[in-house]
Amino acid sequence: MDGTGFCSECGARMTLSTETCTNCGVQLPGAAKAKTWKTTTAGILAIVAGAATVIECVFAAFIVIPELGWLETISALGESGIVAVGLAIVMISAIVAMVGGVFALKRKVWGLALAGSICAIFSIILIPLLVNVPLGIAAIVLIALGKGEFERGARSRRSCESDLKERQG
Repeated sequence: MDGTGFCSECGARMTLSTETCTNCGVQLPGAAKAKTWKTTTAGILAIVAGAATVIECVFAAFIVIPELGWLETISALGESGIVAVGLAIVMISAIVAMVGGVFALKRKVWGLALAGSICAIFSIILIPLLVNVPLGIAAIVLIALGKGEFERGARSRRSCESDLKERQG
């Protein structure tokens, strides 16, 4: 939990991770976003879950499906076509999980990091089923707990700036 401190200009009380004093608007040079292990761990878990699924999808697409002779009937959307569509959906989910993991590591776009963690659960086929569900659940929890570590969007910054102008004016 963040400690508390005081603004060096006006003496207003604030948390140690505050970047701009809400009372006088001065930029506080010593303030840095607190980076905990939660968001980093969540990002790594989402990337691992997504990568495991990508590896298995590639293995299934290039080794298992050709061995079973399903490539000839994929265009007819028979049984093998359904398998191909399923593999594509799972692959997309795995890619979203990895992208969300990268955003979690960078602590940018909390919503995308959360979506990636959720997709880590659903990027499942045979073997990752046992791995991805616990990894995805842990990533979701850690992303939710680390929400405060993510950068605020431009809309939030603008509203904070307008609040400061109202207080000063």
